[in-house]
Amino acid sequence: MDKKEKLKIDDQAQTIQGMKISDPDLYKKIRFIMQNNHLEGWQPTEQEINDLVHDETDLSEDYYPIFVEKR
Repeated sequence: MDKKEKLKIDDQAQTIQGMKISDPDLYKKIRFIMQNNHLEGWQPTEQEINDLVHDETDLSEDYYPIFVEKR
């Protein structure tokens, strides 16, 4: 069985894996995403967390073919 790295979440400091998220609402949203996906086996990288915080994720390549009707 693989060892999963434990998520480091500090609600008082509003940090996830050591990354500070100043906006309380954004912190709660990202914490929810991280916890749920971590349960499914996702081991987030610092870059992935940073992308979520700064809304720089581009999933269009992954999801476009799934949700767009082929003509």
